[in-house]
Amino acid sequence: MQGSNLRRAQHVGHRRKIESAPQRSRRGSSTLQQGGEIPRDPSERLKVRRAREEERTSLFRRRRALAICALLLGVLALVLAMFAQSSSGAVENEVPIDPNAANPDAVLAEAGGISISTPIRPTSLTGIGYHPEGETLIEMSPRGKDLSANPLLGLFEIGSTTEKIQYHLMDRAERSGPMTGALDVGAEAGVPVYSPVSGVITSIRPDPMVEGANVVEIKPNGNPNTHVSVSLLQDISRGTGVATPVTAGMTELGTVADSAAVLDPQLSSYTDDAGNHVTVSVSALP
Repeated sequence: MQGSNLRRAQHVGHRRKIESAPQRSRRGSSTLQQGGEIPRDPSERLKVRRAREEERTSLFRRRRALAICALLLGVLALVLAMFAQSSSGAVENEVPIDPNAANPDAVLAEAGGISISTPIRPTSLTGIGYHPEGETLIEMSPRGKDLSANPLLGLFEIGSTTEKIQYHLMDRAERSGPMTGALDVGAEAGVPVYSPVSGVITSIRPDPMVEGANVVEIKPNGNPNTHVSVSLLQDISRGTGVATPVTAGMTELGTVADSAAVLDPQLSSYTDDAGNHVTVSVSALP
């Protein structure tokens, strides 16, 4: 009888252990819910979902704000560096063309279907500047980089050339006509000047701006309905005259006149010297 009671007690104890296990499991499940498990209650699940969405949104906003701040700081640093370089004069006095990459007949601009080659050898060239000089001149399309442009716009400018040509758009100074109607190509006085186009010389006349200087007019092969003028020339080369054929970058016309002795060349504002130069322009025949 006592043994029977003992076995019954052991059996009941075993059942109690089995029945009590799920209760401990439920308590453990409740702990997991607090640690990150999705609750069974729909309202609680909605609260958890909203909390997670708010956390993700907040994280995204913080990352976006940091990215924007980093971008703005980078742009600001770049702008400050460019303005610092400009104010120091480094940009203003850069070499206008790379003599190691430019041929003697390197093309500086185009006008009326004509290629305008440099009248000065690249090794002697001190500056390139465009300016208006009357309504009758044909507008030129410069090649290279405009150093007078806004530094920010220069970031997106696609104007680089293999010769690394760099030019200035000079102040209008109350002159009429297109801004790129006339091309000043700088060099020291006495430097040889070569024909900027291939064609035939049609006229050699005194330059009204400087005593002793001349203007040479050429009818280019590329467009016989136009003429190309090269002014501020002195010491016209021997054998050069009316009806003489010329080749771009090869035929010597004369030398650079000392215009700085009687004028205040505008190009001097963009070079390290007196600003002596020759001026090239293109006009349509009447």
